[in-house]
Amino acid sequence: MAILKWIASAVHNYGVALILLSASITFMLSPFTIISFKSMKKLQTLQPLMEQIKQKHEKDSQRANKEMMALFKEHRVSPLSGCLPMLLPLPIFFALWSSVTHFVGLRGAEFLWIKDLSLPDKFAKMPFGFELNLLPVLMCIAMYFQSRLSQQAAAQSAKNPFSGPMMSVIFLLMFYQVPSGLVLYWLTNSLVSIFWYRVAVS
Repeated sequence: MAILKWIASAVHNYGVALILLSASITFMLSPFTIISFKSMKKLQTLQPLMEQIKQKHEKDSQRANKEMMALFKEHRVSPLSGCLPMLLPLPIFFALWSSVTHFVGLRGAEFLWIKDLSLPDKFAKMPFGFELNLLPVLMCIAMYFQSRLSQQAAAQSAKNPFSGPMMSVIFLLMFYQVPSGLVLYWLTNSLVSIFWYRVAVS
């Protein structure tokens, strides 16, 4: 939290400080992220061979999976490479989560429409007393597009529950009542990861 406080003292806003902290950490993890994205790209080039294996062993899924794993090993790729950009920052995020619960600096800190970064953002009141928290929804959309970048590569290589919309919906439910400062941090991570994907595949 000392780093977050130092950044906030320079920019005079904890929302901006969280964005800069998240972008900086994502930048430091970028070598691993780029390796993962390149592995995803290589998976896409292997799809014709993967389809041949599936058709060849259509009635023997165990044999097909065995040959698929041998193909991945030969070409040094992982069918789970698409998950890594979203999973790598998780330990840092949970350490931040633990710290924020005891950090008074975010209490009452404002950013854009957010009145208190230590609470859910409460963008609007909906019918039946339901409160719309916009940041988790934006985070869900960003994570969905982030997973879509890897879906074509990962979905055909393995039935991966973290590909497609599944993971983003799970995170939406998990993060809906989380302090908005933490959601802002993770939203920034997803957006910067999408940028690094563009860098990796260009």
